[in-house]
Amino acid sequence: MRRPRTSLWLYLLLNVLVSAATMLAVLYAWERTHGRAQSILPVFPTPVAAQATVTPTAPPPPVEAAPSPTPYTGEPLVQIVAVIGATDPQQEYVVLKRVGEGDLNMDGWVLRDEDGNELRFPPGLTLFPNGGLLIYTRTGTDTVSELYWNRSEAVWRPGEVVTLVDPAGQVHATYTVP
Repeated sequence: MRRPRTSLWLYLLLNVLVSAATMLAVLYAWERTHGRAQSILPVFPTPVAAQATVTPTAPPPPVEAAPSPTPYTGEPLVQIVAVIGATDPQQEYVVLKRVGEGDLNMDGWVLRDEDGNELRFPPGLTLFPNGGLLIYTRTGTDTVSELYWNRSEAVWRPGEVVTLVDPAGQVHATYTVP
C-alpha cells in the first residue's frame, strides 16, 4: 500500500516543477518580446526633497500686451506628460516628468493655462532625474511628489494649451489637453 502513495507524491512534485519551469519560460519570453511597459506615473528616487508648500495665486491684473515667452532651445529639462480628468476640479491633475540630467530646482517656475491662471512652484521644490510631479487642481496637502492648486473650479479644458515657463520666461514645455 505504500507504493501508490509514494507515486502520488512524486507525481505532485514533478507537476510543481514542470509548472514552475513553464511559467518562468513564459515570463522570460514575454519580457524579451515586449520589454518593460512605461508608466505615465512619476518615478521618485530616494532620498526625496523636503516637503514643499504651494500657495494659490490669483490671475495677474490685466496689463498691456506682454511679449510672448521665449521658447527654450536647449536640452529638454521637463516634460508635461498628461492632463488627466480635465473639466472636473476634483479629478483633474497634470503630470510632469524630469527628462534631463541632474537635479532641477523648480523655484519660480510657472505652470499656466490660456486664461491667465498660473501656479508658481514653491521654493525648494526639486525634480530629480526621471522623477515626476503630480499637480492637482483641488484642495489638498502638498507633498514632495504632489502639489495642490487649492481651487474649487476646473482649470483645464479640452483643446487648451498648458505651458511650463522657467523664471527667465523661457517656455520649456507645452501640452494640448485632449
